[in-house]
Amino acid sequence: MSKLLKWVLAAIGIIAALFVVAAFVLPMVIDPNNYKEKISAGVLEETGRELVIGGEIQWTVFPSIGLGLADLELGNREGFGDLPMISVGEASVSVKLLPLLRGKMEIGKVGLSDLLVNLERKANGQNNWDDLSSGGTTAASDDKGTPEVVVSGVEISNANVIWRDIDQVTELKSFSLKTSAIVPGEPFDVEGGFSVNFAPSLLVGKAGFSGRVQSSADGNRIGIEGLEFSFAGTQGPAEETMNLDLGINANADIDLKNDTATLSGFSLRLHDLLVSGNLDVSSLSGDTRFEGRLNAAQFSPKSLFKALGLEAPNTSSDSALTSLQAAMNFVGTLDSAKMRDMTMKLDESNFNGRLDIANFDRPRLAFDFEIDRLNLDDYLTESDPAVNEPDLTVGDFKSFTGGGDLRIGELRVAALTATDVSMTLKAGDAGMRISPIKAQFYGGRQEGDINIDASGQRPLLTMSQKLTGVQAGKLLADVMDTSRLQGVANFEMKITTDLTSTRSTSEAMNGNVAMKVVDGAIVGVNITEIIRVAKLALNTQTESEADTDDAAKTEFSELTVSGVIERGILRSNDLDMRSPLMRVTGKGTINLVDETINYVAKPVLLKVVETQSLANLSGVPIPVKITGNLYEPDIAVDIVAAIAGSQKAKIDKKKDEVLGKLLGGSGDSKAGDEAAEPEGIEGTAKSLLKGLLGGKKDKDKDNEKEGGGGPQ
Repeated sequence: MSKLLKWVLAAIGIIAALFVVAAFVLPMVIDPNNYKEKISAGVLEETGRELVIGGEIQWTVFPSIGLGLADLELGNREGFGDLPMISVGEASVSVKLLPLLRGKMEIGKVGLSDLLVNLERKANGQNNWDDLSSGGTTAASDDKGTPEVVVSGVEISNANVIWRDIDQVTELKSFSLKTSAIVPGEPFDVEGGFSVNFAPSLLVGKAGFSGRVQSSADGNRIGIEGLEFSFAGTQGPAEETMNLDLGINANADIDLKNDTATLSGFSLRLHDLLVSGNLDVSSLSGDTRFEGRLNAAQFSPKSLFKALGLEAPNTSSDSALTSLQAAMNFVGTLDSAKMRDMTMKLDESNFNGRLDIANFDRPRLAFDFEIDRLNLDDYLTESDPAVNEPDLTVGDFKSFTGGGDLRIGELRVAALTATDVSMTLKAGDAGMRISPIKAQFYGGRQEGDINIDASGQRPLLTMSQKLTGVQAGKLLADVMDTSRLQGVANFEMKITTDLTSTRSTSEAMNGNVAMKVVDGAIVGVNITEIIRVAKLALNTQTESEADTDDAAKTEFSELTVSGVIERGILRSNDLDMRSPLMRVTGKGTINLVDETINYVAKPVLLKVVETQSLANLSGVPIPVKITGNLYEPDIAVDIVAAIAGSQKAKIDKKKDEVLGKLLGGSGDSKAGDEAAEPEGIEGTAKSLLKGLLGGKKDKDKDNEKEGGGGPQ
């Protein structure tokens, strides 16, 4: 321990004492408040903004020397109003003295409280901070000899940010931020939170965040490890408010020099929905572009709706919308997205394909999807007439444009099943068209198209359908839960209607339908038996109900029918069914609005019928009335009309006898007896008149001739 060591220690002590003395003396001899005007003038010269320091500037002393300021206001850019752009209630910063001896600048805790930031953007695109960020460049400094800067921490409390975008206002309130010591090249912890009132989407709630941040020495790269973000709040108007419970976890790497960012280990949780993946972001400060892959783990859409506070879609099946999982690759911007290699499993249906969306405000779609099987009946329900559903408008069909292709291996809708379904959709300002629609359909083929015209004031639907070689029995079994009609059917339909509402859709329906069935049968009805029963009923002149025994059947070789639809009423006048034993004609109406039927079929036995009990009814029509509910109609024989037909047959027979005698045919009168012929004609004529008028005597005679007590 030489004198040299003593001198060194003494020198150090003196220097330290000088720093301590300076720390205490400096505030006494220098009053920073005397420099307020100069500070304000310097800020005005550099930025063109007025800086107001309303409170006192105060010194702090050992072990750190620093300043405390209060009531600061930085003026707004010219043309953006009188409110200050930035105001600070209190601000403090200090520098530790001893580390300066080692060439190291160690700043104490930086504190800001009651901070208010007003940000604004006008319709012309100008921002109130552009003049601050676009100032002149400064020459690069020589880092040689520049002390290392360390910040003990940053603490911000009760900060508020107001963002005015044209006429929309968004508020970020009660922002808080705390960090651990910030050392260049070393990570530091950060945590904070805020409340938000996001006006454009009516988003209200509280958020919190935390993570470990590390920046490069030059400040161009920022990494965030273990980023956690949470939000709890609501979104939307009061009548449609969603409850949000949101969480985000990720590791982030932000490259400010290259204007890029990467999110790895990304996961987003919305109630029970969990989406994970990775995300690359480019052009952070310009036309931002996103690219990555996302996976949605299996969740229940119905449960998610419930958690969000929304009414879940009403489905006919309780198991519908209970399971969904999906995955996709995507490329997008703030206004568009392209999704590739999309896979999705919704309940029991598997989806594969791609989807492009351009212009989120008015989407233009391009898609190509393939579905293995889809039962739409599980997801659709019959509308309740008591519930007033909103009317469709032309705007509903102009919400998007574009189109694409859809293929479905097996499709079930409205109780109908089709396979190998394919369709192409095109949509534009004029409306929507789905054409062609093709499918294998009940042993035959289906082709058609659907067009929705949205060029006028009301949306108009035109639908054309053609069925070829279809098994009618199987089709009707699914449509009406019955297979009363069997055979190979061809069917054509073209209708137009107004889509404004459900009832007006039926009332406004117009078009044409036509059907032909060959080698078929009407199951549950034996028309020959109906005629036999009708014959018995003719004896008593009472109504006769048709036999609907499922074992009964009326076979035919060909059945054709067509009709015209006018304002929801189907009129058909040309029913023609043919078989070796009979021919059936018919006409009537079907009300598609009320789903009722009023139809009369007239079976007529041909003269080739050999059954003795029916032989005398050959050629006599036996009207069968079909009325009531379209799906469960009442079927009865029209006895009044049948009696009229029977009497007409007898009249025609007697008329033939009269004509035969007039023409010299054989009869009861003797040939060549000129005196007797007029008398025979007169008698026959009287009998004919009595038959017309229902004379009892002649009727009894007729019955006796037929060998019965009444008409058979």
